[in-house]
Amino acid sequence: MANHGHRRHQAIAVSLSPELTAEADRLASALRREGWPLANRSLVFREAVIGLCDELAGKTDAEIFRYFIDRRGRRICVSK
Repeated sequence: MANHGHRRHQAIAVSLSPELTAEADRLASALRREGWPLANRSLVFREAVIGLCDELAGKTDAEIFRYFIDRRGRRICVSK
């Protein structure tokens, strides 16, 4: 089969908690109810990654590391 260029998207597998999956479904459903008929989990997660990239743009490796450590720490403290 001939390669006619690059694919626009690449499928990946990620492990998500049931809570995150349910939240992604809730957000996609809200978008569909408001008129975005093709909204789905993929859209929700693509937008989340784009938002993360925007937030971390221009940061050093150390600043990126600190961001993740700080976020993870806050989630651990909240869930206890």
